[in-house]
Amino acid sequence: MAVIITIANEKGGVGKTTTAVNLACGLALRLSEFKGPAGRILLVDMDPQGHALLATGYGHHIAAEPDSLAAMLTENPPPSVQRMLVQGVHHPNLSLIPGNRLALSEAARLLPSLMANESRLRRALQPVLAQFSYIIIDTPPTTGDLLINGLVAATHIIIPVETSYLGVSGLRELQRTIEEVRYHFTPDLTILGYLPTLCEEQRTETQEIIEELRRRYPDQLYAPIHKSADLAYAHSSHMDIFTYRPPRQRGPGQLASSSRPTQEYAQLVEDVLQQTWYLVQGTLMIEKGL
Repeated sequence: MAVIITIANEKGGVGKTTTAVNLACGLALRLSEFKGPAGRILLVDMDPQGHALLATGYGHHIAAEPDSLAAMLTENPPPSVQRMLVQGVHHPNLSLIPGNRLALSEAARLLPSLMANESRLRRALQPVLAQFSYIIIDTPPTTGDLLINGLVAATHIIIPVETSYLGVSGLRELQRTIEEVRYHFTPDLTILGYLPTLCEEQRTETQEIIEELRRRYPDQLYAPIHKSADLAYAHSSHMDIFTYRPPRQRGPGQLASSSRPTQEYAQLVEDVLQQTWYLVQGTLMIEKGL
């Protein structure tokens, strides 16, 4: 059973997609030496814009509606997710489910009228959970059934937080949504941590916001991700940051180069592994009958 991490925030422009892409690709690089499910990662893009797929599967990121994520959310029964999986273009152990912007937008409109509309993603992913160690889910920046499906399918959540007063004030609504999901669907849903993003050291409010987050979530605050042109250039080049700014010679599992965002996202990958790898190992031992 995979560890399923949803990247969520109901506010747009806070680095959700950047975090989903670089966490998934960082895990794929970090675990590339592992054979079988332990070394495989799946990225699911629930945002109709499909920007996470652009960075990881450009050229293979779009599919006809019957072969896309939208069909998994709306058809009864859902089509085979195994049949839809495609390999990421930069990392052979990273898999993707192709999207279709118009079809996923239409799925968002249809979902409220469908039975069991909140848990359709969870049910559709069930057949492939044993094939991956981690599943990373990117979500849209709006409250709605696409976001709810991403939360219901998850075992864990990471919340990117823009280091601005508006970014912090917008957390309350998301936390209420998470509590609703816990109450109705997943009592053990765990917030792994809050990730300060788009940090600008020259702004006086940045450190104030980080201190406020540290006060609110003393045991759940990740090291911040600073605003960087490399992150924007990587995405416009259809790459994750580790592919865009690789080290001169990459050793097994090595992520960071001299580029600051590779170091910061590498730290996030290591933190997530430290928090969750015991769950992956336990699942693999159970599946092997140990």
